[in-house]
Amino acid sequence: MQPKNLLKKNFVTVVDGKNEVIKVVRTPFGPLTRIWCRHEADCLVRLAELGFANAPKFICLTDNSFTMEKIEGTSLDGPEFIDERLFLRVMDVIREFHSFGFAHGNLRPSSILIKDGGEPVLIDFETCCQTRNPLFFLARFSDHVRLHLLWQSRVVRSNPELVRTRFPGYVSLAMFVITPVSRLMGVLKSAKKSLRRSLRIFA
Repeated sequence: MQPKNLLKKNFVTVVDGKNEVIKVVRTPFGPLTRIWCRHEADCLVRLAELGFANAPKFICLTDNSFTMEKIEGTSLDGPEFIDERLFLRVMDVIREFHSFGFAHGNLRPSSILIKDGGEPVLIDFETCCQTRNPLFFLARFSDHVRLHLLWQSRVVRSNPELVRTRFPGYVSLAMFVITPVSRLMGVLKSAKKSLRRSLRIFA
C-alpha cells in the first residue's frame, strides 16, 4: 500500500447520459481534501491552457470532487504485449508533457488510456509536479523509469535501438541497477501469491 492511500481514497463516477466523469476524493481532513482536489483540477486547467491535448478536459470543481471529460479508451494495464509504434507514440506524448513543465510522478500502465484511434491519453494527475515543485526532477525521472520498465516487459521490439536512444542517458545507466531489483521484486511477488494459494488449499 502506498503511504498516500492511508490518507486518501478516490473513486470515479460516470455521469449517465453525459460525456463526463466525477472524481471524488475522500480524506479524514476537509482542508486536505480541498487541496488534493484543487491540485489535480489545476493541473488539468493549466495543461489545457498550454495546448496539451492528451489529457481529459476539466469541467468544474467542488470541495471534495471535480468533474472532467470522460475518455473512451483502454488502459495499458494488462498482460498483452504493446506494439512498438504505439509505445513510441506514448513516449512522444510524455516528452511533450515534460516540455510543458509537468511530470506525472506515478506513470503506471493504468494511467495511460489508448483511444480507438490509437492516441494515448494520460489520466490520474494527483502526484503531478510542475517545474516549480522541488520534486519535479524526481517525478520526471520516475516517469522515464516507468516507461523503461514497460518497454522491457511488454513491448514487441522490432528495432530496440530506436526506442533505447530516446531515453535520457542517465536513465539508461540507472536501469542497470533498477532492472534487476524490479525483476527480483516481481519474483518475490509471484512467490508470495503462490504461497497464499497453497495456504488456502491446505487450510
